[in-house]
Amino acid sequence: MRFKHLIAALSVTLGAVTSSQAFAQQEIKFGIGIPEGDFPEYNALVRFKEYVEFKTNGELTVRLFPNNQLGGEREMLEQVQQGSLELTFPADGAMAGYYQPMQVWSIPYLFESAPVAWRVMNSDFADEMRSDILEETGMRALAFSQNGFRSFTNNVRPIINPEDISGLKIRTMESPVFMELVNSLGATATPISGAEVLMSLRQGVVDGQENPPAVVYGGGLGEVQKYYTLNEHVFGLHVIIANNEWFESLDPGHQRVIMDAAQLMAWTENLQKTEGDWRFSEKLREELDMEIHVSTPEEKEAFKELTQGPVTEFIRENVGDELVDELLAAVEEAENALYD
Repeated sequence: MRFKHLIAALSVTLGAVTSSQAFAQQEIKFGIGIPEGDFPEYNALVRFKEYVEFKTNGELTVRLFPNNQLGGEREMLEQVQQGSLELTFPADGAMAGYYQPMQVWSIPYLFESAPVAWRVMNSDFADEMRSDILEETGMRALAFSQNGFRSFTNNVRPIINPEDISGLKIRTMESPVFMELVNSLGATATPISGAEVLMSLRQGVVDGQENPPAVVYGGGLGEVQKYYTLNEHVFGLHVIIANNEWFESLDPGHQRVIMDAAQLMAWTENLQKTEGDWRFSEKLREELDMEIHVSTPEEKEAFKELTQGPVTEFIRENVGDELVDELLAAVEEAENALYD
């Protein structure tokens, strides 16, 4: 009889342990716009998932929702803000709709190289901005990463000099800064959400758009565009955004794992996006027969002369002189650290 009681007690205890372990498991939903495949954004997302699940012994699992399954960037940001989605990965243009100072990163020809941008994205300036994002939006910015240098594609003609883009209808992100940049070149800026870009190009709603090579290839844009000019007018950022209420509900150990995973994700994208500038450009040329022109320093200077002044002035009017000056100082400090 005692033996039967012991077996029964063990069964109850084991059942409670199993129930406790099941209760401890938590699924995290992470939505992004890029499709599944060998693309920097998706590879970075997979690194995040693998790191979190490994470091938490499966107590946290990450469910991925690529290819705009949950809506466009703005819709996913809204879901994170409301708490129905834990994590998303918007571009700076979409983020500016929720946090206007994000526009400051879009000064044309701000960064001489990707390594300069990496230092600034991990500087005191960036840390202070992440804190301000939390205070202003209630969403937690875990890290900034490299969305890549943005360049123009179109279906009308090669863009070598600024006058070549004049008169073209160019899709931009839903950001007034990018609209100002395109309009300053004599083109017509047309804001369209990321989820609708491919269809808009296919239907001829716009003549072209601007994105890094990895996005042009991975998003299928190279299939409906003929000309690509790597003029690198703006360094685009991604922001790893979390619902703060969910984040603060985690125990401190799990919070640290999430923060470490965000850094790993950021550095994965940084390196793969830089490599992707030439890797995906070659794919676009060889597989899709795109005509690709790499702008010379002299050609870039011609674009810079027309865009940097008016766009920077527009940004100053929207976010203030202090923020712009602080970013420019952080860029100068990074350049001195790298090149002195």
